[in-house]
Amino acid sequence: MEQHVDLEGLTRKTRRLEFEDGLNDLQNALVFALLGLLGLFFFSPWGMEFYVRALVTNHDLTTVALIGLFALFIVVTYGARRLIMNYRRRVLWKGRGQFEPLRWQVDSRTSALATAVWLVVAIAGLVLFFGHSPNLDAGMRVIAAAAGLATGVIYYTLGASLQVERYRWVGAVAGLLSLGLMPLPVSAAAAWLIFSVIWSLSLLIAGVIAFRQTLADVRRGEA
Repeated sequence: MEQHVDLEGLTRKTRRLEFEDGLNDLQNALVFALLGLLGLFFFSPWGMEFYVRALVTNHDLTTVALIGLFALFIVVTYGARRLIMNYRRRVLWKGRGQFEPLRWQVDSRTSALATAVWLVVAIAGLVLFFGHSPNLDAGMRVIAAAAGLATGVIYYTLGASLQVERYRWVGAVAGLLSLGLMPLPVSAAAAWLIFSVIWSLSLLIAGVIAFRQTLADVRRGEA
């Protein structure tokens, strides 16, 4: 008698291994925090003044420092991913075989939907808020709100497809909170900082809860 194998469910279960321990959430929380700090510096008057002065007084050194800053950002994010994979293989996935995560976890339809949401929200926001008082602050609030909602769509869709419930909550809550940035009377730097705080805290909370649960499961398995 042939045994039916649910290939779709098995694939979903394997892909879910990349997200079930919460370490990806913690890594992405770090990325959003770093983006927030960079945005706070480059979108604030004091940050831009400092950068322009440094560029005028020492152009070459400032350019090298700027390139090094973005290189450091890339190294930190990819380095964190490598550390996560090593920790998983040595501790969390010990005895479970080897898994190689997909390079792209979000399919093209989800990416297209998120892009469409960003465009619709950005255009509507620019018409409603930027059109009355065109300035950098209003524009950045619109861009941050659109980016936050589009990111929320990605997380919600990913959670639905992989049956990771916490991603539905993260996507819905953080996405709607980001949308609330549009009418806030805050500066461009503050808008970007609030956007990064919303996503950093949401992913940090979700990641910590998932990671603690994973550690508890590992300890029970070793007992």
